[in-house]
Amino acid sequence: MFLIDSILVDESLAKVQFCCDLNKCKGACCTLPGGDGAPLLNEEVEYVERSIEAASLYLSRRSKDEIAKHGAVSGSYGDYSTTCIDNRDCVFVFYEEGIAKCAIEKAYFDGLLEFRKPISCHLFPIRVGNFGGDYISYQPFSSCSPAVDKGKKENIFAVEMLREPLTRLYGAEWYEALCAHIATVNPEFTGGKE
Repeated sequence: MFLIDSILVDESLAKVQFCCDLNKCKGACCTLPGGDGAPLLNEEVEYVERSIEAASLYLSRRSKDEIAKHGAVSGSYGDYSTTCIDNRDCVFVFYEEGIAKCAIEKAYFDGLLEFRKPISCHLFPIRVGNFGGDYISYQPFSSCSPAVDKGKKENIFAVEMLREPLTRLYGAEWYEALCAHIATVNPEFTGGKE
C-alpha cells in the first residue's frame, strides 16, 4: 500500500491491466448477484432520486414497477445502495443489444441530467473503503476476465481506463501524482497522460 496525499492506495493498482470489453462481459458489473446494487455515498442519494424521472425514459416496465414499489435506493445512512431486481440487476439497468447499461448514464449523455452515475459505478472495478480516510483497491471479479485480457493485450492499466472517475473523485493533481508514483514502481507503466 502507498499514500497519495491522504488516500491509501492498494499496491495492486500499480500493476493491474484492465480495459472494459462490453461486447464480451455484457455489462456484468450492473447485474452482479448478491442483493445490493451500486454502493452510494450519502450525498449521492438525492442525485439518484432526482434521476428517476429522466432515467425512466429508458427503463423496462419491470424496473419502473420495482422503483414504484421499493424505491430506487435501499439501506440507511452510511450504507446506501441502489435497489436490485431479484438480487441481481440494478433497477437502473436497461438492455441495448444484449448489453446491460445504466439508464442514469444514458440520460446524462442525452443531456437530460447533470449527474452521470454513482461514483462506485464509474470507478468499477476499483472500490473505495474507509480506514479513517479513503482506501482504494482493485476488486477482481471473474465476470471481468475479458477486461483483464483486453488490458493485457492493449497494455492499458486500470488507472488509465479509470482516469475520468479518479479525477472526478480526487482531482487532476491527485491523479497525476498517482500516475507519477506508479511510474516509479512499475517500469511497464507509461500511461496516465492524455
